[in-house]
Amino acid sequence: MKIATVPRKRRRDLITIVVLLIGIPLLVFASYQVYQFFVMGSVEPLPRNVTISNVKHSSVTISWVTDERTTGSVIPVVNEQEQVPVLDERGPGRRFTHFVNLEFLEPNKRYEFIIVSEDERYSEVGGERLAFSTAPLSAETSSPNPLHGSVSGGRGDDVIVYLMLKDKSAYPVSAVMGAGGNWMVDSALLRDISQNSPMVPTPSTNVVLAAVSGVDEGSVIEGTYSDLFDSNGRLKDVYALNIIPGTSAFSHFPEVAILAGFWDESVEEITPPSVPDFQEPITTFPIEEEEVDRGIGRRLVHDLEWVDMVRADGAVSGVTGESSVQIVNKMDTSFSVIWLSEEREEGYVRYGTSQENLSLEANDERDGLGNRNPYYVHMVTLSRLEPNTEYFFEVRSGNSIYDNGGRKYRVNTFPSLTSSPSFDSIGGRIEGVPSHNEALVLASIEDGDSLGSQGESTKIASVVDENGRWILTVSNTRTADGSSSFEYTSGDTVHIDVLTTFLTATH
Repeated sequence: MKIATVPRKRRRDLITIVVLLIGIPLLVFASYQVYQFFVMGSVEPLPRNVTISNVKHSSVTISWVTDERTTGSVIPVVNEQEQVPVLDERGPGRRFTHFVNLEFLEPNKRYEFIIVSEDERYSEVGGERLAFSTAPLSAETSSPNPLHGSVSGGRGDDVIVYLMLKDKSAYPVSAVMGAGGNWMVDSALLRDISQNSPMVPTPSTNVVLAAVSGVDEGSVIEGTYSDLFDSNGRLKDVYALNIIPGTSAFSHFPEVAILAGFWDESVEEITPPSVPDFQEPITTFPIEEEEVDRGIGRRLVHDLEWVDMVRADGAVSGVTGESSVQIVNKMDTSFSVIWLSEEREEGYVRYGTSQENLSLEANDERDGLGNRNPYYVHMVTLSRLEPNTEYFFEVRSGNSIYDNGGRKYRVNTFPSLTSSPSFDSIGGRIEGVPSHNEALVLASIEDGDSLGSQGESTKIASVVDENGRWILTVSNTRTADGSSSFEYTSGDTVHIDVLTTFLTATH
């Protein structure tokens, strides 16, 4: 019997092919494992500067930074039992900054927690368990007081913004920056460390605003509350949060708010520039679509292009002077006065509780305490008022006095509400603003479905910044008589107008 055999050369070729088919994938896999070991293994997942902020009776925010981009989550521990992990507010993904909100907690209770960074678990530092305590229930309630602005130089949404008191007497408040560079924090969440009670900053309160994008990358601004923010809570244009490598913000934090961390005491700070003399602002450029920011409460962002504006950069059209005076943003302890002047001129308001004694003065919200600049579009906010109280005022615009025909303007502040409304806001950008960049956005809500509040809400207004950005806190609207917050529903209509030096249409 003759047995068929494979020629020796052909057999060698087959063996070679088999070796290649098996060896190449093994080589690729081995190379990948080496890469994972040396490159991914070099990622330092250690949480640094673990910070407690936004302390409330039912929720707390835990944030930290890492030397490299890592994933991060928090496991609450209740009665020594680990709970379901809570992911970063911004969703899964590797970041230098990490921001986790723990909600549905019990008042005045101590909670331990575990940080999961990559696949490593961290439950203590220096032999002490990572833990925090929620605030006790309190009869004191503070109305939401949103502050907002933008950050430049950050990496996408990988930035956390903190607001704290310079004397370190309160837990900080915080929020993540949206992908569009905008941020919003609620200063009403500031809580006294020693008394564990809400703190309301006054215009003269010294505060620190910090942006953090890494262990040693950030920005720090210091100043009084009224110097840094205008009456709508927007960071004034003369100040900037610009991320700079080698800048650490953590030495400004209260020691009790930092559970695990280190910081360099030689902090490079950004000194706020002095308010410049008035200069003609540059022309705004077309803007791109803005993304929805995550923040406190709900924010609806929509870009508005005012294509039907009657453009007239060289002249002022429409109603000006005393006929243009309006009262907006009326609340229990504040209201704003707006008007339009035919020429660029300084403007302020004199007011008091007596028609014969207007001894108090309030400047335009874009001005500091010691300076007044000329504008076409004016907005002056009277704050720290008494609820349910009658106030008298007159407008000083250039050399003119608007005093309602000698009778003075009268405003009754609204009564304080027993409970604070949920915080909602709308915002966006507009195009077509004149070269002087001066405009106000006005809005009101009209009932459209006979649900919630009836009729139309009070008017709210906000100054448009040099980039056309604006934001309005719609939860500050009230019913016409001011007895309650305006309860709006999905069937209602928001009317938006722009006040500038030429005519616009309602949107």
